[in-house]
Amino acid sequence: MVKAARTGLPPRRRGLPEEIVVWEILVRLPPKPLLRCRQVCRAWRRLTSTGDFLLTHHRHQPSLPPVDRYKCNEEFLLGIVSLDRRAAATRLQPVAQLDDTCYMMNADASCDGLLLLSIGGIWWFICNPITRQFGALHLLCGFMVMGFYKHPPTGDYRLLLYRNQELMSEHLIPGDRNTCYVYTLGSSDVPRCIGWPETSASGATVVLHGSLHWYQRSQDMILVFDTTAESFRWMRAPSDRMKCTLDSGNLFDMDGKLGMYCSNDGCTIVDIWVLQDYKREIWSLKYQVELPVPEIRGMLGGAYHWSAMVLSQEGDVLVLVSCDRWLFYIDTEGNLLASFQHYGDGLFTTGLKLKPSLVQHAFFPLLDSYAVNASPFI
Repeated sequence: MVKAARTGLPPRRRGLPEEIVVWEILVRLPPKPLLRCRQVCRAWRRLTSTGDFLLTHHRHQPSLPPVDRYKCNEEFLLGIVSLDRRAAATRLQPVAQLDDTCYMMNADASCDGLLLLSIGGIWWFICNPITRQFGALHLLCGFMVMGFYKHPPTGDYRLLLYRNQELMSEHLIPGDRNTCYVYTLGSSDVPRCIGWPETSASGATVVLHGSLHWYQRSQDMILVFDTTAESFRWMRAPSDRMKCTLDSGNLFDMDGKLGMYCSNDGCTIVDIWVLQDYKREIWSLKYQVELPVPEIRGMLGGAYHWSAMVLSQEGDVLVLVSCDRWLFYIDTEGNLLASFQHYGDGLFTTGLKLKPSLVQHAFFPLLDSYAVNASPFI
């Protein structure tokens, strides 16, 4: 009993060794239950607050698609949508509540549990919805953000920017327009010009093999940015046949391989491609999904227009169809697995993935208007 009091552990009883409790059980808990477990004893709080533990805990968390924003009871929320297979139903799990100053904010990029938010794609903000930290990036007003990544050699978190218009801080940032820049979060330096005037990129970004990937429809090519060398190259997209028969395309991570999905004009058929050989750039058509149109229209109450995105969740490839307040989960056989209806105002899905993190980052206090557990969080 005296030894337990000195270490901060509860009195020893028969049970699992502390190492198993901490590194096999606590490390796999979602963030909120883990925070509650920290109240059990001082030792658990100390052991679950180390950098090594928090990084390992982050790696065990699932990557789930966030809902951009939606309104419920006069409050604006960021949420994640997950498929609860045991209940055969979708659940909208709120991860943050934001006040009405965030009405016009969109989630534009994510990296290691951090979300990049913007107002009109002009004003930029960084937040961690789990630790409730928030900061502004006033210096970047006017830039377009192409990507958000961790720089492997330094561990810095950086933004890949494109300068195509006059900036609010035009006199402070030297360099040309219509070219790319890199900015390190928390740095006192201005964004650094790295060139590449050929094209900008927007839309879904996939991080694989240490690189960012975008599909460029105008070139029917995939733009690749090496996050170590911070340089660009091109990669082939799937075949011309896909390009001619289907009119849209987006990329996603398919269990560690680069995937691409496309839909026809009415968004009734979704083709899903996978890059089987990354070095040789060999693609194959993995699935062609015919959506259950009668079921969707029956639940919507009419012939509405909808959008589709593809995601890989817990080893399964799923099609997520969204329309107004409705979300539908569909498997690769075209079966409607689950549906969800939100009764508030607006429900917008993104191609992002949010992997919850309790990791503390040194750059946050260095950001403009830094706040924690304060507005815009409720």
